[in-house]
Amino acid sequence: MACNLLPMATLHPFTANMPTVGESQLLDAFLRYQAEIRQFLARKVGCSDSAADLTQETYLRVAGYAGANEIGNQRAFVFRVADNLALDHLRSRARQEQRDGGLVAEDIPCHQPQPDSVLEGRQQMELFEKLIYELPPQCRTVFLLCRVEGKRYSEIAAELGISARTVESHMHKALQLLKDRVDFF
Repeated sequence: MACNLLPMATLHPFTANMPTVGESQLLDAFLRYQAEIRQFLARKVGCSDSAADLTQETYLRVAGYAGANEIGNQRAFVFRVADNLALDHLRSRARQEQRDGGLVAEDIPCHQPQPDSVLEGRQQMELFEKLIYELPPQCRTVFLLCRVEGKRYSEIAAELGISARTVESHMHKALQLLKDRVDFF
């Protein structure tokens, strides 16, 4: 009776996944240089989390490599695998940035005022308006024509029928009263 012998891996499924001598040496090389590989990848990609992921991917690629017996310099091979994975990662990230319009930084300055400063500004404006309307009528009119409408003293004098010197006196009085009442001037 003829008996067909099956390979050992077929008889014992647990040994089917066992690395060969060359593969074992390649995995040993990976484990020996794992810390260096992770540092190398962190420098290359600029992110320790991505470096950790790429280190794991390097292990998977090295573990799945069929031609382990043909490798002369195992350290160089493992680093080449890691470098290729890093380059692929960087290319992928560059494509994504180009497609998405770039990375969104968390520290992008917002040029809009903060809500508390907006509120403070409104409160100061309300106070300032109140103080302006508490000025004597002639001082208030001169102040508003000069500071709000941007008219010159001579124009205000002609409009109100008073001298330019009187306009100057009213402006000085209005500014002094406002300065005395407001601390942010």
